[in-house]
Amino acid sequence: MLNTFALLIPAFLLIVLLEWYISYKKENNRYTVGNTMMNITIGAIDQIGSLFYFTLLYFVLKYVSENYKLIEINNVWAEWILAYIAVDFLSYWYHRFSHRINFLWAGHITHHSSELFNLSNGFRTSLFQGINRIAFWALLPIFGFSPLTLVVILKVSGIYDFFVHTEYGPKLTFLEKVFITPSLHKVHHGKNDIYVDKNYGSTFSIWDRLFGTFQKETEKVYFGVTGNYNDNNPIWAIGYYYTLLWNASQSTSKWSDKIKIWFMPPEWKLKDIQVEAQASKPLKKKIPTFLKKYALFQISISVVGVIALLVAKDFLSVLEFGLSIGIFIIMMTNVTLIYNNNIKEGFETRELRALIIGMALIVCTMVWYSNYYLSTIAVFLLTSIGILSVHKSRLKTKDRKALFGLENRV
Repeated sequence: MLNTFALLIPAFLLIVLLEWYISYKKENNRYTVGNTMMNITIGAIDQIGSLFYFTLLYFVLKYVSENYKLIEINNVWAEWILAYIAVDFLSYWYHRFSHRINFLWAGHITHHSSELFNLSNGFRTSLFQGINRIAFWALLPIFGFSPLTLVVILKVSGIYDFFVHTEYGPKLTFLEKVFITPSLHKVHHGKNDIYVDKNYGSTFSIWDRLFGTFQKETEKVYFGVTGNYNDNNPIWAIGYYYTLLWNASQSTSKWSDKIKIWFMPPEWKLKDIQVEAQASKPLKKKIPTFLKKYALFQISISVVGVIALLVAKDFLSVLEFGLSIGIFIIMMTNVTLIYNNNIKEGFETRELRALIIGMALIVCTMVWYSNYYLSTIAVFLLTSIGILSVHKSRLKTKDRKALFGLENRV
């Protein structure tokens, strides 16, 4: 069975490219290559993770519906409308708790750690956030909503969320009385004191108005998070706040604080110690033009590969799926490191070694499973190995010439 929602991903990517083009023409720097690669890679990891947590969510909803449902909703239209409102209401409270409880904030901070605000931010969601939300959504079947209806509405609500991550367009003040608009959601992403912990609504702004968290855009918005964090590694972006909490819990001498820190608000500090997760620092050395071109080739193929994988997942074995995912995520992560100037000396050698290992694993897997998908990945890896090998050979030739003083001879 084809994953129909995955078929929409190319459309979202095209919309992002359109906004990026508008930003380029207007010269207002709302996009950078490094930031966009971060968002796309984090989004790919989340989409892959969603295959697990949406399946888990469905079975949890089904179990609750079969065992704890209190009422029946017989009108189909009433169920869909009421379900959307109920999902949005719970989304508000999940979102609010995610900003006020540390272990939930650890799963949500990934979405806020970008210092830019554009449509590609809609991709930037930690897979842990999807897992954390299951306990909240599990309440809904009690009130008669079917699991399938809820899963579809969560997907549709996610599409609305995507489109409010933009700085373009008017403020739409007349809609703000009921709906979350791009301006209102931009406020939510601000780290200005006036904007912190405001506008938690997903589709409707009425919850913020009712519960005292509504805030209009009244001053320039500054995006990102406070603290010692550099946004240049997608894996670090997903896990760094968990690292911070773990380090803090291990460093305090009080057992009550070891537990308490996971449930307190982010601004709560331990009295006997303060620990920060150390962020990786970008290199000062300029990334070679070759690596940027190589990264463009890698991300282009990897994005197409991940989309194809998500669409046709049911036609692959667990081994094929897991191996393919591992290869593409490593490739996309390395691309992000390149474009964010976050690679160390010897990157080409380590990359070539990883490609050869990946190629060997693909060939071994093809002994049991032979199909066009694995063959295509093999060609991709083989091409990448060839490109890097030629590049390293040219570098060695250049170094030898420089060593013997031949580089500038006529």
